[in-house]
Amino acid sequence: MRTKNTWNILIIFVFACFWQTNGSEFDTLFPVPDIIKGNVAFWKKIYTEVSLKEGLIHDRDYPLVIFEKLTNDPSAAVIKTQKEKIVSSLTIITSQPQTAWSQKEKDIFNLYKTHADTSVIAGAVDRVRFQQGQMERYRAGLTRSGMFIDTIRAIFKHYGVPQRLAYLPHVESSFNTEAYSKVGAAGLWQFMRGTAKLFGMKVDYTIDERRDPIQSTIAAAKYLSSSYNELKSWPLAITSYNHGIYGMKRAVAQTGSRDIGEIIKKYDSRSFKFASSNFYGCFLAASEIAENYQKYFPTVTLAPPMKFVGLTLSHYIEPDVICKYINIPREKFTELNPAIRPAVFEQNKKLPKGFTIHIPADIPLESAKLALVKIPDSLKSNEPDRLQYYKVNKGDNLATIASRLGVSINELAAENNITRHNLIRAGQILRVPPKPTSRSTKTQIASAKTPVKEIKQPVQLPSKPVEIAEADTSTIEAAVEIANAEAESAIPPEEAPGSSGTTGVTVVVPEELQSQISHEQNDTVKTLKSDTTTSQIVEAVEDSLKDIVLTPAISTQDQTTSPESIGNSEFDVSLYNLDAVLSPVGTSAEIIVSLDETIGHYADWLKLPTYRIRKLNDMGRTSDIRVGNKLLIPIDKKDALESFVAQRLEYHMAIEEDFYSQYKVTDTKSIQVK
Repeated sequence: MRTKNTWNILIIFVFACFWQTNGSEFDTLFPVPDIIKGNVAFWKKIYTEVSLKEGLIHDRDYPLVIFEKLTNDPSAAVIKTQKEKIVSSLTIITSQPQTAWSQKEKDIFNLYKTHADTSVIAGAVDRVRFQQGQMERYRAGLTRSGMFIDTIRAIFKHYGVPQRLAYLPHVESSFNTEAYSKVGAAGLWQFMRGTAKLFGMKVDYTIDERRDPIQSTIAAAKYLSSSYNELKSWPLAITSYNHGIYGMKRAVAQTGSRDIGEIIKKYDSRSFKFASSNFYGCFLAASEIAENYQKYFPTVTLAPPMKFVGLTLSHYIEPDVICKYINIPREKFTELNPAIRPAVFEQNKKLPKGFTIHIPADIPLESAKLALVKIPDSLKSNEPDRLQYYKVNKGDNLATIASRLGVSINELAAENNITRHNLIRAGQILRVPPKPTSRSTKTQIASAKTPVKEIKQPVQLPSKPVEIAEADTSTIEAAVEIANAEAESAIPPEEAPGSSGTTGVTVVVPEELQSQISHEQNDTVKTLKSDTTTSQIVEAVEDSLKDIVLTPAISTQDQTTSPESIGNSEFDVSLYNLDAVLSPVGTSAEIIVSLDETIGHYADWLKLPTYRIRKLNDMGRTSDIRVGNKLLIPIDKKDALESFVAQRLEYHMAIEEDFYSQYKVTDTKSIQVK
């Protein structure tokens, strides 16, 4: 595997000449069986002729049987009504003589005569489908592709992947590095978290290399090359990008064929439905358009290639400090570094030591290196900042929280964007402002509660900000388990198990271990002085906070939930089940499995092999876990549990933040889980 810098340098060149497949080579590598020719033609129409505000009602299995084109941005209700009318006509065709048919039924019958066969009308009532147009999206992706296409081709050539596959992002993301799907796939190549880690990408709360065009392309090249080596067919390797390598192996085993046409015709699987069976056809359509884009979009001009060089950080440094000393506008730095998550900028987090940033190619590399050397020690460090979080309790207010944590009210409010219009609420997670003079590498736990007397009396995260050092690279074993779980999670949303609805994150610490913790927290435990008056507290804060500094946290019951408010508020830990109970001897802890978690995740956060967790729970290699299950995790180090809890918390925060950055909730539905 090449280093990051090698490929970072590649992007500053404009490659004038690349190997291209001629007609016969293309036909050999990417055959077009008769069964998918109609699909290819259909998707070319969707990509080049049908607007995002339009759509086609068609037969799912015979897509050129297009019943109707809807315009004017049709609503779900309009689409449903028109589909019902078509179903009614299809029912008449199969149940009544032609003399009873209207002109509409006759037109539908002729559509099947032209584009399929009239014998397949039976059963068509279950195949009526609506497809939204993609013309504007494809056009925008075509423009964006100019920034990346040459580098993608160079990387693919290095890994022996056919050049035509450089167009696959047209299907996956429209060449948008910020693309994020409803199921959590991200970036140009739409990797899931587990698969990304399996192929060497860093994915955490600070960095998400799925959004890095170079690192994700290297991973995509590795995946496609590996998939081809397994499946011995480029059409199957391409389809595996949607259906998974093991899914396609099952398809080959079931059908006895490596012919994509035979597999589409014969493979029966609950997960190999419209998206998977059409994926290869979508690729053929998208790549043919891209090869001849001026024919379809004569006015489009490809964006110029992105030009930048890579610079590896020798210290932990905030992005704004880097921008200031190298003299890069923050907007340009953000554009060149899509792998840096928004939280880094919003929360003034430091970028990790060893991370390679992208800087404009017109800045001399040596000059940039010298600028970083000149950054004062007070603005950079060899160790990561200790991350701290605090869960708000019912009855808390800014004054008591700030006092407990040993920070000023103004700092606490600024760190969490708290204003009179943005009150704190029970269950909310607050970030604890870092102390400028604190460089300790020890885990500290601030507490305002008295030591627990019994094992079942919790010492809660609300009074224990959890600190965590920079995570090491996850083990391949853990990444494989996460990726496999993601690949197998084909349960429709309505069938997914619901949350058990516990009250928040709790770390339960046995009494015999309290002394070990309390010695470390003496300097951080503070309470309001008994002689501090309300007026003194209010006087000490900024004017914008005076009205709310003593206002108690809003409880969940007091809040009104509307679709518009979902996703606009801070992360609410009470919606998850993230409790952890430390054993009396401190060698294990009990947790409750929460949403989107696997044993691979737990092993990754603990930096342990997965078999340690399985052995502790008497689980076999194929044993599975379910939301709501109790599970024991091994605790080898004194600060391992706190580190685990913080990484687990950040994992769920990242998923929420990424999702709500792309999607807006327009409606809600209450269901009762039995």
